[in-house]
Amino acid sequence: MNIGRALTYAFEDPAVGGKLVILAALGFIGTITLPLLLVGLLAWAAVMGYLVDLIHNLNNRRRYPLPRWDDYSAKIGKGGNVLAAALVYNLPNILVSCCLLTLNFLDSRLLGGTAGLLALCCLGPALLLYNLVAWPMLALGLARYADEHTIVAFFQFGDLFNTLRRRPGLTLQWMLVMLAANLIFGLFFVIPCIGWLGAPALAVPVVGYLTALFAYQVDQPGR
Repeated sequence: MNIGRALTYAFEDPAVGGKLVILAALGFIGTITLPLLLVGLLAWAAVMGYLVDLIHNLNNRRRYPLPRWDDYSAKIGKGGNVLAAALVYNLPNILVSCCLLTLNFLDSRLLGGTAGLLALCCLGPALLLYNLVAWPMLALGLARYADEHTIVAFFQFGDLFNTLRRRPGLTLQWMLVMLAANLIFGLFFVIPCIGWLGAPALAVPVVGYLTALFAYQVDQPGR
């Protein structure tokens, strides 16, 4: 994983300022309007669509891979598919969270007693294992979707899993790098206003680069 390159390549683009300003604005709008659901989801769909176009440009070795901000409806459509796929991949996390919240609503003492301990011991490791597999599968599906533009790319579970299984070392390396990046950007994002503006603008180019590079290396075992 070329972390240094992931942090610097975007700033070689002569038009990087305008592109990142729009990205920051959409991330900010998506954050403050998410309680309205539709407006917030549309903004984040546009951001995800921009990520798809960025990965596509990286896959095709464009000199300046940051996409232009045009055809917003197409970006929202692509990003909507990414959000839908992410929702499917996160269904186990959502279901477990809903069950725990329901138990807490019925009787908060349940989670603090034997039932809560059993749930933690049984569900915790299972969810951790699931996410260790699902996270890189979603990333590889995203990179393929960027080229194929069909949502089916996310749900070829057997092929995605078998591809990752052939490169366990690279997959683990990518997950550790992404975990560190997400932690840094996540801590930045919790800062009101400044973080809401800056974190998406900085995170998308880094995540796009690392995802495209990971998919390229995983899909080509000789690399």
